Amino acid sequence: MRVKQILLAAAFLTGGTFAAEAQESAAMTFIDNALNPRMAAMGGVMSGLSADAYAQFGNIAAVPHYDDTFSAGVSYSAWQPTASASNVGILGAIYKTGRFGVSVGASASINAPYMGMDDYGVPTGKYTPTDWRVGAGVSYLITDDFSAGLGLNYASSKISAKYPAYYTAFASLQLMYRIEDFSISLSGNNLGLPVSTHAGNKFDIPMNGELSVAYANSWDEHELSAVVDGRVYFGGPLAAGGSVGAEYGYDSLVYVRAGYHYASVGNGIPSFASAGLGFRFFGVNIDAAYLFGWGNSPLKHTFTVGVGYSF
Repeated sequence: MRVKQILLAAAFLTGGTFAAEAQESAAMTFIDNALNPRMAAMGGVMSGLSADAYAQFGNIAAVPHYDDTFSAGVSYSAWQPTASASNVGILGAIYKTGRFGVSVGASASINAPYMGMDDYGVPTGKYTPTDWRVGAGVSYLITDDFSAGLGLNYASSKISAKYPAYYTAFASLQLMYRIEDFSISLSGNNLGLPVSTHAGNKFDIPMNGELSVAYANSWDEHELSAVVDGRVYFGGPLAAGGSVGAEYGYDSLVYVRAGYHYASVGNGIPSFASAGLGFRFFGVNIDAAYLFGWGNSPLKHTFTVGVGYSF
C-alpha cells in the first residue's frame, strides 16, 4: 500500500500520469501538452493553420501546403510552475518536397522532484520524474486542395526509481481540405496502446478526435488567421473541449496572438486564456506565449518561448 501511495504521488507530479483503481484520468497526459509558443498563444490549437516547425504535434497534413521548403524550431516551457513545476523542451522540423511533406518532433519534461520511500516508509532520497516523446510523420497533397498526414510516435514516463519506465506507441492521423481562404481539418490524435504498469494494470492514453475550421487572409502589409476547434476524448474518461485562436501579422515582421481553451473536467488540458508575440526577420523567428489560469488552475503563470529558422 505504501508503494502505491508513493507512485500515485509521483504520478500527480507528472501531471496526473496515472490514476487509482478506476481510471479517473488518462495515462501519460504529457503527450497532449506539447504546446509550442504559437500554439500556446492561440488557445492550444494549431490544426488547420499554416504549417510551422512543430507540425508533428498536431498539424501534419498542413506541411504539403507550406510556402517554404524547410523549418526548424526549439522551444522551452515552464509548464504549470505553481503545480507540477515541469521544465519542458520541444524540438520540431518540417521539410516539403513536391507534393510530399515530412515532419519530426521530440519533447522532454523534467518534473518536480519528490522524496522516495521504501516499503517501510523510510526515505530513500529525492527522485526527479521524467517524460519524453519522439516521432516522425509523412504527409501528401492528394489534390491541390486536399491533403492527408500520418504521424507515428513513441513515449516514455519514468516516475519512480524503484520501478521501470512506462512506454507506449501512438499515431496521429489528419485530413485537411482547403476552400479558398478556409481550411477544414479532421484529426485522430494519440491513437495508441494502453500503458501497462508493473502490476499488469492497463490505462488508456488521452486519445481524442478533433475537428477544426481555420481562416487565413492577407492584404497589403497585413495578415490575419483565426481558428476554432472542438475535441472529444475517448481514451480515459469521456470528455470534450474546444479552442479559439487568432493571429495578426504586420509586414511579415511582427505577430500578435491570443486565444482561449475550454475543457470539461476529466480529460485534456485545463481551461485557460493565452496571449503571445512573434517576430520574424531574415528567416529567423522568435516567439513567446503566456497562459492565464484562474482559481486553482495549475496552468497559472505557464509560459513558453522559442526560436526557429525557415527557408
